[in-house]
Amino acid sequence: MKAMKKKVMVITDPEVIKLMLEDTRRQILKLLRNREMTISQLSDILGKTPQTVYHHIEKLKEVGLVEVKRTEMKGNLVEKYYGRTADVFYINLYLGDKELRYLARSRLKTKLDIFKALGYRFDEEQLLDVMDRITEKEHSYTTKISKELEGKEESLKEFSNEDIIHAVEWLSMAELGRDKEALELLKKLGEILKKE
Repeated sequence: MKAMKKKVMVITDPEVIKLMLEDTRRQILKLLRNREMTISQLSDILGKTPQTVYHHIEKLKEVGLVEVKRTEMKGNLVEKYYGRTADVFYINLYLGDKELRYLARSRLKTKLDIFKALGYRFDEEQLLDVMDRITEKEHSYTTKISKELEGKEESLKEFSNEDIIHAVEWLSMAELGRDKEALELLKKLGEILKKE
């Protein structure tokens, strides 16, 4: 039943990533980040039927993202408490699949709207291409570093998830700083994205 919860799990399978990104499943994973919950608790919070929540939990269990952490007897019923298999899931939207690449790019487009609202002017396609290439590099470094962490659970157990996430971000930035192409892309980003 209950295995030790990992600190970090890297998700590289495009099908698992798509499964995770479905709205209800994403909400379930978010709710289970800090505590174990039953189907009925999740159902109440999400405003979904227990059958619907159970269906989504089963999908998440099948791919190893959620597991039964403990059971309790409530009268004649056995109540299962579900939890995540890792504190942090790192996903890389740039791993080949066209649908996921499209999703990654559409998420970047939202940032362009924010830049415009803040008074920045730029060539949209040029900026999107540069951001897309930088993000792809950053994701590849983050994935590489996160995979290194997966085997170091014991040495990371005393650190908070937030500290681990920030450490991965810093290590990823250090990798970007050693990447000549990434440095050129960052320079180009600075040239394109300016207030007029």
